[in-house]
Amino acid sequence: MRKWMRILAIVGGSLLGLIVLLWLGFALIIQQQKASLLAQINTKINEELNATVVIEDMEPSLVRSFPNISVSLEKVSVKDSLWSVHHRALLEVDRIFVKVNTFALLKKKIDIRQITLEDGTIYIYTDTSGYSNTDIIRSHEHKNKQQTGHTDVSKFELNNIQFVVENKPKHKFFQFDIQHLEGNTEERDTMLDIRLKHDILIKEMQFNTEKGSFLKDKLLAGKLLLHFNKKQRALVIPHQDIRLNKQIYSIDGQFSMAKENRQWGLNIVANELRFEEAMSIVSPSISKKLDSLSFKKPLDIKAQLVGIMHYPDTPLINIQYQTQNNEIEVKGNTLTNCSFTGTFNNDLQHGKGHNDENTQLQIHGFKADYATIPLVADTLIVTNLKHPVLQGWFRSFFPLSNLNELLEGTFAFTSGEAKAQLYYKGGIKRGDTIVPHLSGTVAIQKGALTYLPRNVQFHDCFATLDFTGTDLYFKEVKVASQKSQLQLDGSVANITNLYFHDPAKILLNWNIRSPKLDLNEFRSFIGIRSGSKKPVSTKQKRKNMSKFAHQMDIMLADCSVAMNVAVDQLLYERFTAQQVRSALTLTQTGLHVQQLQVQHAGGSLQATADMDFAGQANAFKVNANINNVHIDQLFYAFNNFGLDGLSSKNLRGILQAKANVSGRVLDDGKIVPRSLYGTVAFNLRKGALVNFPPLQGIADLMFAKRNLDNIQFENLQNTLQIKGNKIDIPPMKISSTAINIDLQGTYGMPAGTDIYMDVPLRNPQKDADITDKAEKAKRRQKGIVLHLHATDNGKSGPVKIKLGKKRDG
Repeated sequence: MRKWMRILAIVGGSLLGLIVLLWLGFALIIQQQKASLLAQINTKINEELNATVVIEDMEPSLVRSFPNISVSLEKVSVKDSLWSVHHRALLEVDRIFVKVNTFALLKKKIDIRQITLEDGTIYIYTDTSGYSNTDIIRSHEHKNKQQTGHTDVSKFELNNIQFVVENKPKHKFFQFDIQHLEGNTEERDTMLDIRLKHDILIKEMQFNTEKGSFLKDKLLAGKLLLHFNKKQRALVIPHQDIRLNKQIYSIDGQFSMAKENRQWGLNIVANELRFEEAMSIVSPSISKKLDSLSFKKPLDIKAQLVGIMHYPDTPLINIQYQTQNNEIEVKGNTLTNCSFTGTFNNDLQHGKGHNDENTQLQIHGFKADYATIPLVADTLIVTNLKHPVLQGWFRSFFPLSNLNELLEGTFAFTSGEAKAQLYYKGGIKRGDTIVPHLSGTVAIQKGALTYLPRNVQFHDCFATLDFTGTDLYFKEVKVASQKSQLQLDGSVANITNLYFHDPAKILLNWNIRSPKLDLNEFRSFIGIRSGSKKPVSTKQKRKNMSKFAHQMDIMLADCSVAMNVAVDQLLYERFTAQQVRSALTLTQTGLHVQQLQVQHAGGSLQATADMDFAGQANAFKVNANINNVHIDQLFYAFNNFGLDGLSSKNLRGILQAKANVSGRVLDDGKIVPRSLYGTVAFNLRKGALVNFPPLQGIADLMFAKRNLDNIQFENLQNTLQIKGNKIDIPPMKISSTAINIDLQGTYGMPAGTDIYMDVPLRNPQKDADITDKAEKAKRRQKGIVLHLHATDNGKSGPVKIKLGKKRDG
């Protein structure tokens, strides 16, 4: 070994040995002077505190701070005089390590260089009277550092310390689980640099205990640099990154502690911040107001907070945010391909405070798809976070076929396009009671569709939907089916409120005009709606459909429809009418016709009607007045009213009648056999019975020389009672060209016929020239009168005629 290296080793070893000896010596001094040093420590603390201070033991810590000396204070507690009342010790830790100036120890003085607290609690408490357990710290006038023996602590460290601040009158509560906090300070003229290395779990940050905690259970880990300007009494946070729950935030700010200026400001930038993470940072009082929102992708956010360090004060908050091609859920409805920028400000009207009611969110350049419907809005505004209201103009232009997946099961469009420009103002919270306001228009051009629940097809559809706040107006609506053309206008009152909350109360008012309306195309509207097989959609589109289309389906099924109808020509099965005018109401449970006027069969009909939808057989009631109608055409049009044996082929004449009839009609429009009940009062002029089977039976029996195939009569009137499968015929005189008959009884359908007839054998033609009615009636009964009984003996089959007179009683 070279000589210089050997000398260096000897010198170095000697110095190291000397240091070790000094280090052991200092440790020995501490051990020997323990009582004296503890006394000095207690004295020094009591100079600063008016409290009960307990330090159970003090030991040198040799290895921990080699080559320096550390003193370990064991089981340290500091309690104020009211601790027995509130039970919150200001300080209670298992140990405090104090690194001291070894040269000061030779003079039996303490010069603290570093303090470390381990395993315990720091609790700053203020009760409702304003008393604080920090009041035990006595205030002193500023003294020269050399005069007071000021202790310069350049390093500090906390390990496993619970730090709590509870302020009852200001409703604040903060709790930090400081797993590790290491700090170093360095002075530069008037600036004090503070470097922190921290691992802290934020348990609670309740700025207002009634509104909940910010940053609850968030882990703050990493490094932080602070500057404190002692002259200006300002804490400066230079621009740097911090990590909170694995999310990186860029921050900078300044907090002034000067008496004349207590303002503070903080800037925060977070890129790729998940919405759920952002909501978990703010208090529940804020997150609950936005719980109807969710974002699939993260957002980029810039926030600026400005406030005054004085109670009470809520900071001014300005936030900028943006996202691209995101997926957003709003009140259960999902928007895809969503892009926008926006701002948040809680000082909408200066001077009214920084609060929820004075808060505004703005969204700019909004673009999104609702299922397959594109939406565009230049600016959207949300005001008053206490009761959030969204307002803005939305625009959209799309093929009508894009609606199919949104309205699956209700409508299926095959062509056409829609253009919408709507202003919306309404709530965004789940369950809010704010009545939505909707204004603007939706224009439909060249549409073709099928209404699936009724399987009805339309083409050449044109319409303008005009929203005027809470009401909807249908204007210039034109619809064509295979055989019909319709022109409509209408309205729905209070639709924005009732659509989701009570669709059964919705009333659609329609004015319908048509040059030709074939009701055969709309038979499916009688009775219960048929189901439709819904096509398979993606999960998200099905989710949107379940909210919108399902509600549309409910609305159309449950709402009521009031219609005023003016139709030039109306067709239904055999029935043909002209100049139809009607007022009717269609509900979920039935049809009510307040007024019906038609021209039919050379005359006119006026009627009112009711029908109850009850499945395949639907009950109905009709009150009708028939004026100057050709009876054969009337019977043909109404399928002989369900009668067997008497048809339009057997009747001729001009009918005046009043009917009050009830019955049941099938979903296909046919009357249920034997379901008719009621009365029909009629007056038939210039009538004729043509090839009527009962009279043909009489001819075969005894009037072979008379023409009973075409019996003509001038006037025939009676009031018939319809009872299901029977028609009761009160006594009635039939005076005709071939035979006179007095009859009464029951006509059965198809069985139960029991009719008694008195038939004078005198030929009516012999009295044709007699004009005196009394004389003509007297001669009617001259000669032989046959008493006949037409019956089927209660069995279905041909009616047999035999001699027999109806017994009295």
